[in-house]
Order: sequence, then structure tokens, then C-alpha cells
Amino acid sequence: MNHLNKNDLIDIKTLIPNIFLDIRYATTNNFTGKKHYAKPVCFLKTELVKQLQKVQEILNKENLSLKIWDGYRPKSVHSDFTKYCEDTSYVPTISNHSKGICIDLTICTLDGIDLDMPTDFDDFSKKAHSNSADINETQKQNRYKLINLMHKFGFTVSETEWWHFDYFALLDSEILDVLI
Repeated sequence: MNHLNKNDLIDIKTLIPNIFLDIRYATTNNFTGKKHYAKPVCFLKTELVKQLQKVQEILNKENLSLKIWDGYRPKSVHSDFTKYCEDTSYVPTISNHSKGICIDLTICTLDGIDLDMPTDFDDFSKKAHSNSADINETQKQNRYKLINLMHKFGFTVSETEWWHFDYFALLDSEILDVLI
């Protein structure tokens, strides 16, 4: 298995090889406009990846897949993000991303085409809130599908970001600053 380090962070592709990755912070296509990761990879705690594997299996039966935008985020990278967004409801001072216990994702087709969701990734508007009513019916259904499926396997959605899910079963995990 491809482990980042002794802290039980595993490359998601090790257990879910058919998952789509669109790691935005390995590109300039993110709210900072800067590239923060050297490689477009997603590391997470192994237990969390095993739960995502179950979500992926259900979606694959519907000719759908998860698409990952971000997973583990080094503490130093997250600290840099706070310079770009002072609103702590979107970019908190400390992030579970730096523990490898949360993930930013969406649902796409098996061709990699995103389903119609309320907003794009890193949208800091009220429309991105997980309970926003200011979206069309298709977006509501797709958001509901994602949230319900993730909830079924122990994930909790953020109030301000429909794409952000924490896996609180691992909340006691250590904050890490291992660069990707």
C-alpha cells in the first residue's frame, strides 16, 4: 500500500483505483489562484478511505463515481489559506483536513462529468451552504443524494460547504504537516 507516512495516511487510489481525482490545490484552479501541492494525489486515514470505498461501490452500481477535490492538507498549507479567506466559517484556523479525516468531493458520471450541484468547489456564498434553498430541484436532489450516502457511512456535511465531509470517528487524530 502507498502510505504517506507512519500516521496511517494512505493514497485513496490504493483502495479505490477507479475514483476520480481533481485535486484543485495541485493546480491554480482554486480560491487562492496558487498551486499548493506538488502532485495531484489524495491521502486520507485508512479507516476513512474504507468508508469511502463503500460509497463508491454504491455509486458505481448507478454508473456514478466520487470525484475528489481535496483530502489531507498539510497544516502549513492550510495556514496559508487563512491569508486568502478571513471568514472562519469557510476557512477555520485549524482544519480536520490537516488530520486526514475530512474530504471535499462531489459525484460525477463514469466519464468524469460532474453532476449538477449547487455550486463549484470553493464557492464561499450562501448558495454553497448544505441547506441552501436557493438552488434548482436537480441540484437539491444531487446534493441530497451525496449527503445521505455520505451520512450512511459516518460522514457529517459542513453547514457552509455542501462538498465538505468530516469523519468524526477519527477526531482525536493528530494534526500533521507532512508535505505532499
